[in-house]
Amino acid sequence: MAGWRSNSRGPRSRGFPEAVRLAILSRDRYQCQLAYPGCAGTATDADHVIPVFEGGNDEMTNGQAACPACHKIKTQAEAARARRRRARRPVARHPGLRAD
Repeated sequence: MAGWRSNSRGPRSRGFPEAVRLAILSRDRYQCQLAYPGCAGTATDADHVIPVFEGGNDEMTNGQAACPACHKIKTQAEAARARRRRARRPVARHPGLRAD
């Protein structure tokens, strides 16, 4: 998806600013910190330790280097967790609807 690789920092942008991403990769010596099964070892992505939707931020201290395979696994797990959380929310009735 184009939005994931965009350098735009608009309200719907994803990921770390480029300078922070490069600093995270350098700090972690371009080695994947996740090491899931199938890990490539060499990191090219910066991953949020605490996802933004759970209160994380775009600071370097909330980042870790990840290979694309591990980053995809972690991101999919986080997305599933977010979907489950949304599904559990009670649906508020519209105030204009009558309770017949």
